[in-house]
Amino acid sequence: MSSFLLDTTQRIYAQNQSIHQLFEAQVERSPDAVAVVYEATELTYKELNTKANQLAYYLQSLGVKPEVLVGICVERSLDMVIGLLGILKAGGAYVPLDPVYPSERLGYMIADAHLSILLTQKYLISSLPPHQAQIICLDADPQPFAECSLANPVSNLQSNNLAYVIYTSGST
Repeated sequence: MSSFLLDTTQRIYAQNQSIHQLFEAQVERSPDAVAVVYEATELTYKELNTKANQLAYYLQSLGVKPEVLVGICVERSLDMVIGLLGILKAGGAYVPLDPVYPSERLGYMIADAHLSILLTQKYLISSLPPHQAQIICLDADPQPFAECSLANPVSNLQSNNLAYVIYTSGST
């Protein structure tokens, strides 16, 4: 008699739904459940969705739509999750920029991707190389997008639009 482990986590998803639409469906199912925890802080699905929606509306007001790249240079944190989800909800595609990269590497990536918007955190601004992108600090107080709508935005996103662009070291 042979034994095996059955993977019960596999799911089939509709091919025409984006990541943020799947997330919004989860928000409807369990708005008060904890969605993300970082250190001693947690956000429910509803709270995370609200923050990402506000950011998405603000990004859309700056011209973010499908195929527009938005840089995100943040430490691992709740800001990272809000930023990534907000970019996707706006319809944009994110370009992750690791804050530990050398300044020259970050500068190359920002210029090469033609980033006009860069999400970051206040304490990282001084370590960024010179660039032309508009800076949005996700940890600003008050946040520039705090007055934006709480509702789910419309982004006209198609399943074949970009979600992200990743720069590799060239060795992979």
